[in-house]
Amino acid sequence: MIRQAIDKDIDVISQLCALCQSDNVDKRQMHRHIRHLLNQDLVSVSVAELCGLVAGVVVCQVIPQLGLSGHMGRISTIIVDEPFRDMTLGRQLLVAAEQALIARGCDHIEVVPSYHKEDAQSFYMHCGFQLTPERLIKPLAA
Repeated sequence: MIRQAIDKDIDVISQLCALCQSDNVDKRQMHRHIRHLLNQDLVSVSVAELCGLVAGVVVCQVIPQLGLSGHMGRISTIIVDEPFRDMTLGRQLLVAAEQALIARGCDHIEVVPSYHKEDAQSFYMHCGFQLTPERLIKPLAA
């Protein structure tokens, strides 16, 4: 079952995120960040639950666009716990994100997969995403 994440899911979402982090992230900081995301109007956090266990998470957000017919949707996180990766949960989470973004006025969606994870890129391409040129990015001073 795919459902909206709630506060009681924060610990498990944090653990799932830790599986994919190359850097060690402070647990309290991660909890604050997830709680913040759960309370944002332009963000959707959904989890895949199987037999009472959270097995995956997807986070997507709306990026309002001026001068275009619809908004941009972006998937910033999609994680499925290792034992559940062959159960189509990734695709189900992706569909839930697409539906949430459509409901918020998005007419296209983007995702920036980890390029060092070839399986992630092939997953998205298999789901209909097209590889486009890289974006220009600049880190901001903290």
